[in-house]
Amino acid sequence: MTQLSPAMILECLSKVFPHELTEDTDIFEAGVDSLVVLRVRALIKQQTGVKVPGHVFFEGRTPLRIAEKAGALHARG
Repeated sequence: MTQLSPAMILECLSKVFPHELTEDTDIFEAGVDSLVVLRVRALIKQQTGVKVPGHVFFEGRTPLRIAEKAGALHARG
C-alpha cells in the first residue's frame, strides 16, 4: 500500500489550487472548498490507487494531519 505524505497532498493541491500552502496550513482557511477537495481526492486516487474519503480532509484540515488521518484509516482497514 502507498503511504500518503504531506508532500504528496501538497503536490496534488498545487495542481488545482493556485495559492502556496505548507504542510501546516489550514487549507479551508486558505480558501480551499469542497470542489478542490474532490479534485485532489481524484488526483490522489489516480496517482496512488488510494481512495481518501472526503471527511479526512474536513477533519484533518492541514496536509500534515490529512496524511496522518489517511494513513491511520488505511492501517485499520
